[in-house]
Amino acid sequence: MRCGVYTRFSSDHQHPASLDDQQLVCQRYANHQGWRILAEHVYSDAALSGMGVQNRPAYQRLLAALVSTPTPFEVLLVDDLSRLSRDAAEILRLVRVLQEMGLKLISVADGIETGTKLSKLALSVKAIINEVYLDDLRDRTLRGLQGRFARGLHTGGRIYGYRSVPVPDPAGRLDAAGRPLTLGTQLNVDPDEAHIVRQIFTWFIQGLGLRTIADRLNTQTIPFPAQSTQRGRKRKGWAKSAVRVILKNEKYRGRWVWGRRLFFKDPLTGRRRARLRPSTDWHVAEHADLRIVSADLWASVEARFQKLEVIYAPRHAHGRLNGRHRGSPSRRSALFSGLLTCQVCGAGLVVVSGNLQRQNRRYGCSFHHNKGPQVCGNGLTVKVTTVERRLVDAIRAQVLSPAALSYLVQTVNKRLQALSTEQDGSQQRIEGELRQVEDELHHIERAILAGLFGETTAGLLKDREARRTALRQQLEGLQHPRVSTPHPVTLSTVRTRLEDLYGLLSGDSVQVNAFFREHLTSIVCSPMEDGDQRFYRACGAVNGTALMVTLGLVKECDFGGCGGKI
Repeated sequence: MRCGVYTRFSSDHQHPASLDDQQLVCQRYANHQGWRILAEHVYSDAALSGMGVQNRPAYQRLLAALVSTPTPFEVLLVDDLSRLSRDAAEILRLVRVLQEMGLKLISVADGIETGTKLSKLALSVKAIINEVYLDDLRDRTLRGLQGRFARGLHTGGRIYGYRSVPVPDPAGRLDAAGRPLTLGTQLNVDPDEAHIVRQIFTWFIQGLGLRTIADRLNTQTIPFPAQSTQRGRKRKGWAKSAVRVILKNEKYRGRWVWGRRLFFKDPLTGRRRARLRPSTDWHVAEHADLRIVSADLWASVEARFQKLEVIYAPRHAHGRLNGRHRGSPSRRSALFSGLLTCQVCGAGLVVVSGNLQRQNRRYGCSFHHNKGPQVCGNGLTVKVTTVERRLVDAIRAQVLSPAALSYLVQTVNKRLQALSTEQDGSQQRIEGELRQVEDELHHIERAILAGLFGETTAGLLKDREARRTALRQQLEGLQHPRVSTPHPVTLSTVRTRLEDLYGLLSGDSVQVNAFFREHLTSIVCSPMEDGDQRFYRACGAVNGTALMVTLGLVKECDFGGCGGKI
């Protein structure tokens, strides 16, 4: 039998060899059974959580392979069920997909093989145990952190203005590696960084804005938070958001709070999320020895924030820009949002000015806008609509080439035929199941006429009648409307539709942007000059996608003179 394999490890702290170890276990099992593992169907996700599957690329490719026709393998092997997911609902959903496609799932370490009599029970229990493991781990972690906070130890990461100092075990015990055992870390005030914190507070009450403060810090080459970390290499300087975080951090006035937020993993994406807890669940402690700013200085800063909230009330709330109300229609997303990068500093190009309704929004370098010219001297801005039209025109020129048009026509016609065939197969399956349900109802009616009527018979009758109604509705949905023989598209039809490619893509900008993010690399925008004209030259490439390569979207394109003078 042909086999596919899925492997995963969940943390950056785990060794990548874990993937090889899992694959080796599956290989030994397949060899013992006389089966063959297909090298092209070994799927591996590294350093990705077991909760959430949307951001696991290998898992998504596996799902696509499972529902393809014909199926590429008959058995899916995993070392342990938790490698697939620690979400019980996701495991059961995957098993149902496998069953519908006639495939088996075998978890080697668990001894679980779907399709056997007790496999559903064993699989459900194991899936729940794997999910509960995460709940228990979270509870133990929170209990340990709460104990550290109560003992005056640090419970988080690095905080600007402080340095962490290990707290050794007073009994002199050693850990498993023979090193002195530490009970945790405590914080001490860093004099140099504390001086910068007080300077930021002072500048703010003197009337300086957040961006002005960030620009002044960058001009004076003051080391910014996390500059020495791995992420610091990309940040390159102070931002106004970092200044605001410091001005709002109550730790600088000696008030420390633990348990303000509850962190959890989104079951769909697997990403870490935060939810604000009720204030009654917070743990608060006063640490005068860690106070950096005086009570008067803190009060003055808070007073200015409150004053700004009143002044900018129509536009701001609690010092932040108002977003759209929940439930309101989504605003139009820029087609190339998140893809444009500044060639000078490597930061992203973001909307720095303008209004969506007036269609005068402009792209500019985020580092120049938020951190000042000391970090990035590229102050060139350009209209969002100009960027989109120039890039889409470059794409359209390639898409309308004879080779690309021929490919599109063949692909669309093939897909239409496949949908028609799939619809025919679905209709035949539903009609067959409907006939079976009708036969079962006939037998139940005969039993009732023979006097065999009770709770069991009544339950069966109700269940089968409901199933018959559902099947009839599904069958009706397939038949109305019904395209028995799809009309093939022609070259002229496709060319006509693609002439206004910008209008076509703008109709669903959110989905188009997601497609571009998946299939295109970052588009590097280099500021250029030609006489008195300034513009960006944009260079990008496909992200290894066969479809995009076939369409020829690999050439660089220019934003000509686009009126981006500053």
